[in-house]
Amino acid sequence: MNRPRRSEHTREALITAGIDQLSKHGYHGTGIKQILDEVNVPKGSFYNFFASKEAFVAEVISHYSRDLLDQLAVFMSEEGKTLTPIEQLRAIYHYSLKQYASHDFKKSCLVGTIATEISAESEMCRIELKRAMKQWLTFFSAIFKQAQIQQLVRDDISPSDMASVYWAAWEGALIKMKMSADTQPVKQIMELMIATLLTNKE
Repeated sequence: MNRPRRSEHTREALITAGIDQLSKHGYHGTGIKQILDEVNVPKGSFYNFFASKEAFVAEVISHYSRDLLDQLAVFMSEEGKTLTPIEQLRAIYHYSLKQYASHDFKKSCLVGTIATEISAESEMCRIELKRAMKQWLTFFSAIFKQAQIQQLVRDDISPSDMASVYWAAWEGALIKMKMSADTQPVKQIMELMIATLLTNKE
């Protein structure tokens, strides 16, 4: 088996550092120098991998989305396999909140952070943001579809619409979390969502 080239390791390290810095500081608060310093790579090397900061951030969004979807797939095939759809939703958001709290609330959803900053400025990043959102909504729609089959949620709203509303509430709740440095408001919002909007009307 051929070993990965050093350049591939460097590229992956830059993307990983980009996810970390952009999740904390956003697009405008993150400079290329910050990322290079974290990876200990000279500035000239950055442009061997990425044509611009915009191209780099688009790649980071894509990588972040794929990684999250991979984690969700593992969860659904392992510990999530025996849970009801509602329990799966709760487990996913509780896990995410635990991760944010472990970083002292300095990080949040990278896609949500970038979308509020530059989706209207960068067509390249906007395309990646839309692709990531579409993939995530497809994932959550499948959960809501199963919830409807099991009669755990109302059936007068389509699974895709449920996923859209649920995701919008989640991203809004994360903004409140960063403002308060507390996960409790998010838990209240998400549980209110489950208890009022989503549960079976009967």
